[in-house]
Amino acid sequence: MKKSLRLILAATFLAAFLTVTPAGPARAEKIDFSKVTCSQFLDFDGDDAAAFYIWIDGYVSAKTGNTVLDTGTIESDLEGLINICRNNPNKTILGMINQ
Repeated sequence: MKKSLRLILAATFLAAFLTVTPAGPARAEKIDFSKVTCSQFLDFDGDDAAAFYIWIDGYVSAKTGNTVLDTGTIESDLEGLINICRNNPNKTILGMINQ
């Protein structure tokens, strides 16, 4: 994939993240990401789920010092998170990540 296309994809995901909330169309809400359960995450539509994943990736990257966003693995990583959440609907996503 060309570098410019990767940048466009990354910018698109960032723009989606900046306009999304798990609660739906009311965009003025504050989100406490530490309280978002897998069940809530599974109820997100595709764009909201992708944006939430990008936030999670940034959170984990900040903790580990990783400064690379691999746009080639976003879809498979998101599918992996969905599968984990199907088996753990009542757990918070950050709670599982911080274990």
